[in-house]
Amino acid sequence: MGKIQDNLYQKSPHFIKFLLLNVKGYLNSRKRYTKSFYTFLEEYQNLWYSDINKINKFQRDQLKQLLYECYHYTEWYQSLMIEQNISPDDIEKDPYTVLAKMPILKKFERKTKVNQLVNTNRALNAIGYTSGTSGSPTVNYLDSESINRSFALWRRFHRTIGVDLKVRQVRFSGRLIVNPVNTEPPFWMYNYFENQLLMSTYHLKENNIDSYIAKLNKFRPKLIDGYPSAIYIISKYINKTNIQLNFNPAAIAVTAETLYDYQRTEIEKAFNCNVYNQYASSEGSPFITECISGNLHLNLDSGVFEFLNENGNKAKLGEIAQLVVTSFTNLKTPLIRYNIEDTVLLHKEDNFICNCGCNMPIIEKLTGREDDILWTEEKGYVGRMDTAYKGLIGIVRSQIIQENAENVTINLIIDDNYNQNIYNDLITNMKNRLGQKIIFKINIVSEIPLGPNGKFDAVKRNFEINL
Repeated sequence: MGKIQDNLYQKSPHFIKFLLLNVKGYLNSRKRYTKSFYTFLEEYQNLWYSDINKINKFQRDQLKQLLYECYHYTEWYQSLMIEQNISPDDIEKDPYTVLAKMPILKKFERKTKVNQLVNTNRALNAIGYTSGTSGSPTVNYLDSESINRSFALWRRFHRTIGVDLKVRQVRFSGRLIVNPVNTEPPFWMYNYFENQLLMSTYHLKENNIDSYIAKLNKFRPKLIDGYPSAIYIISKYINKTNIQLNFNPAAIAVTAETLYDYQRTEIEKAFNCNVYNQYASSEGSPFITECISGNLHLNLDSGVFEFLNENGNKAKLGEIAQLVVTSFTNLKTPLIRYNIEDTVLLHKEDNFICNCGCNMPIIEKLTGREDDILWTEEKGYVGRMDTAYKGLIGIVRSQIIQENAENVTINLIIDDNYNQNIYNDLITNMKNRLGQKIIFKINIVSEIPLGPNGKFDAVKRNFEINL
């Protein structure tokens, strides 16, 4: 939804929210479940268990198509290729050599040069915004093929872990599903067209969790997906109070945050099923998905992955590596050698063959999503905060520091688009997520230092909570 639609949604009574949500759900279904989607889904399912040579050929062909289109129809990449004396013949001869000659695309370039990055050969079908783990959302232009391919890859992941299309599913995300000031259930909304129950992550206080569990027992989902921090909070409560569930999900799929081992253990114990991790991004990053054998596979049919060390050189086996991606899932706003500012732990073996039947290579662990869990008396545990910035302009970068249960400092790097209205919207968004009684201090700064590990800490909590 856009900003106006979001405001209308938030101010509406529950039954109007239901209607608005399901209108949006219907429109999304029309865009997603097309003939092209089913064609792509079948293609991707076949590739999952294909010989590695067939997978590599598919990747090579997709890379050539991407580079061709960028050469002819994308101002940003076209100028770079001309500077490097790259020709269409070079792309046809060896697209990987061409790729290696391209400079790395940085986050601030992806954000500020988006109109130069757009592929003019493809019709605009949707406009979205990334939530922005750095506290700075980015506009995202999409064409129909990108939507269908991304959705097909996501649904392939579900099928590989035993979940079919449109089964009963529950989703926990950073979206404001119900009014943040509500103290009584329902803390959820049903999307009829996806058979999906959207549950609020902003009302997960201990005195509300019983109502969440009662709804889960009534709905009996086959799939639970979303933020691991939210699912963990419910799981810990289930295990602590020895609550018996009357359903058994086929799988739990987590995304958007780092999945910690202690969270996986608690969640699997509570729901008596496996947890599967996944990696993608709203910008259109290629996919990394966990298989039934517990390994994280690079989905080579969704893009090209490069792994660099802190010096910008190729990382070694077993090292923490910075992820640089070239994606086939956003052809309207292409990503070529994009430094997505996430990190992974590489596997110690170069040619490890997984016993799940998929021949795509694996990594050891996703290590880059280190957003903290915040806590306030009004809201309890609060996971990811990046959705508070969605749709706000004028904020170049932001950092949230929770000093204690009552005080939060927000450091902002701003540009000329920042104004009092943006300030007011930001404070409103923060209070909706953390509580109306929280005292917020906003500092306008010229620089936000990196953390000790060289990464940007979007969220920091400077006090201990008992998890």
